[in-house]
Amino acid sequence: MFIMIGNVLSVISVAFLILSCCAGDRRKVYQMQFAETAMCAASTAFFGAWSGLTTNAIALYRNYKNMNDSFSRTDMIVTSVLTVAAGLLVNVNGAVGLIPIIATLEITCTNYFLKDVLQIKAGLLLNITLWMIYFFMIGSIPAGLGQLLTLLMGLRSYFSYGSGKRTAAA
Repeated sequence: MFIMIGNVLSVISVAFLILSCCAGDRRKVYQMQFAETAMCAASTAFFGAWSGLTTNAIALYRNYKNMNDSFSRTDMIVTSVLTVAAGLLVNVNGAVGLIPIIATLEITCTNYFLKDVLQIKAGLLLNITLWMIYFFMIGSIPAGLGQLLTLLMGLRSYFSYGSGKRTAAA
């Protein structure tokens, strides 16, 4: 029963992730990321994937700050340190449990250092790939497939958006 609930929440999470990949401005990207992270955190709890739950809970704060354009250098450092410390403390999945820590650090750096929508989309694509691997490895097949679908849609959006920017610049 827990796995079924986790899978339903994962599917909802993926829907928000897809919307974030298709968003055309920073604020909308981070609004969808906030919703996706909340659903992802809830779903990982039902899989007993505590490092995923912990890193997503910390990421909620980061996404809220990004959504409101107030993610500071201090926020980046604090959330990065908390992600590593808390993620390692609750990790019960060995090397697999390190993936959410790495993924959360990657997107935290993307959020802080990158401001261009195309660069943010590239960071999201890397992040989606990491989470896809994680979900397949913890047995959340629907979430893994959803991440794969999102990756494919995100790649389409990335190249479409990038092509439009290059055309406009010419």
